[in-house]
Amino acid sequence: MASPVHALNHPEFKDRNIRILIKRDDLMYGPCHGNKFRKLKFHLEEFKQSRKKELLTFGGAFSNHLYATAATGFQLNIPTIGIVRGEIDEENPTI
Repeated sequence: MASPVHALNHPEFKDRNIRILIKRDDLMYGPCHGNKFRKLKFHLEEFKQSRKKELLTFGGAFSNHLYATAATGFQLNIPTIGIVRGEIDEENPTI
């Protein structure tokens, strides 16, 4: 999963021969992108090498990390367990 790279164009940049490229993690496909994917990918690689059967992680009640882990596990057919720390609000869309 690679994030696209976009060139920043501005007349001043061109006049000064400046080239600026921006890595657009916000445009990555799927529920797990940006810094969440960058953090999770190393755990997924370790998980694959470990030959374990489930991936366990912890996060807060509004945790994007728990959501990203569960969604990525679903996409990769990896069973996940998310332990929610703190109060649980049933109205919370992340839960």
